[in-house]
Amino acid sequence: MTPPSTDFASRVKGAVRRNFNQSADIYRAFEEKTRFFYTLTLKLAEWMGIEKGDTILDIGCGNGASCMALREYCQGTVYGVDLSEAMIADARQRIQDPHIHLFVGDGEKLNTVVGDQRFDAVMYNAALFVFPNPKASLSQAKTLLKPGGSLGFSFYPRVYGPGNSDLIGWAYERLGLPLPKFRTITPWEKACDALEVIFGTIETTTYEMDGSVPFLIDFFSIPAQSASLFPKESYEERARRVRELFESLHEWDGHFTIGWDMAKAENKVSGN
Repeated sequence: MTPPSTDFASRVKGAVRRNFNQSADIYRAFEEKTRFFYTLTLKLAEWMGIEKGDTILDIGCGNGASCMALREYCQGTVYGVDLSEAMIADARQRIQDPHIHLFVGDGEKLNTVVGDQRFDAVMYNAALFVFPNPKASLSQAKTLLKPGGSLGFSFYPRVYGPGNSDLIGWAYERLGLPLPKFRTITPWEKACDALEVIFGTIETTTYEMDGSVPFLIDFFSIPAQSASLFPKESYEERARRVRELFESLHEWDGHFTIGWDMAKAENKVSGN
């Protein structure tokens, strides 16, 4: 796997930072309405085998919903890292728990953020797909894991109907819109390949939700998420197109599935 050029990675990270800085208020409103990221975090944490008292690193923690879920789940210490200054500022304003530590930082340069701290678990909750070089981040994350520690990530949503059909692609075609060249910066297969190269053995699963058109509209209307579907448009135009795109699925409402693929691995080395 050839790493991306420095220039490409810099441009991607700049765009990601801008999109998420624009998203803080809308992310918070979405989470207050749906409690979705809280739920997804707990699904991933349970599957990873995170235990009471664990110290956890949450990479791409956003506005802290996942950090709060992890703190409640394990009653341990949680470190959250995110590239977006606005998302971390929003999290710090709302979270006063002394066992949750929040940092602005690059997930591909973890040692500069957390130093020599070691963790029982490292999690990327709906975040790794915006990393231009997931192998670099995963490699560093492994060095931060205690022996026997676990690493896991959840991925970009798949929306599918009968026969595992891609309903987002179907909606684009129905409206005569061009498909985005990339829905994610890093595809699922590349992320899993990197995880397997670094850890040797991995496991995968999928958390499935009943499909809801209003949920999809709310989720993809978040600026950072709408950019994955209509990257060259202004936010106002993206929001309009998102609504148009998913309203075209009205006949499927309640009869499709939203799947969040997950992968995990264990640090089986005797020490770091």
